[in-house]
Amino acid sequence: MSAEHPTPAVEERRQTIVAAALTLLDEDGFDKLSLRRLATHLGMHAPGLYWYIESKQDLYDLMAEAILTPRFAALLPVAPDMSWETWLVELACTTRQALLSHRDGARVAGSAFLLRTNALPPVIETSLEILEASGFDRLVALGATMTAIRYAIGSALGEQVSPFAAIGDDDEKMKAIRSLGASMEAAPWPRMADAYRQLFESDLNPTGGVRDRDRVFRWSVQMFVRGLATSSSFEAPK
Repeated sequence: MSAEHPTPAVEERRQTIVAAALTLLDEDGFDKLSLRRLATHLGMHAPGLYWYIESKQDLYDLMAEAILTPRFAALLPVAPDMSWETWLVELACTTRQALLSHRDGARVAGSAFLLRTNALPPVIETSLEILEASGFDRLVALGATMTAIRYAIGSALGEQVSPFAAIGDDDEKMKAIRSLGASMEAAPWPRMADAYRQLFESDLNPTGGVRDRDRVFRWSVQMFVRGLATSSSFEAPK
């Protein structure tokens, strides 16, 4: 970061800058985010940002930290009765939801050095503690943890870069969905067409406030965790 031990005034200003960057991200997307646009938005000269932000990479790191930290805080401390299986599922789901809470949040996370932020290390440390206590070798525990996190990032990225995500109007989005479904049925791939129709339509009309793709993601992480639980060995391969 720009300084190892920033003063309270510098840290407060830095938080203001990061909040403004997230506002621009939500308004215009990742590709239009620049230090120059950010400085203009804040009423600053671009060189003035370098008192608080070392580089664009530094900005990405701070933005990713701001996106992830509030959501990860809900996972810590771990409930005494939480199993390692439940922990990994919740870690993946929480990561994905955090990234989806901001436009192009997954691209920010994918561009950040997450290990040098204050968001990821406490979560990884906790995960290793939980998994090791359940018998996992440390490297296997790290692999399981990072697989869950990376799957969440990849899933969120896939949703956010989808051509459907760029269609702002719900009616137009529904037309595009139905057109895609019709083309798949004609191919003919009727089962795939029906499954994706249900998935996409539930984005616009979620059942009980929960989208089908959210259910599918949680279910897919649960499959990964079940597979891990039935592994013949919790030790790293030699």
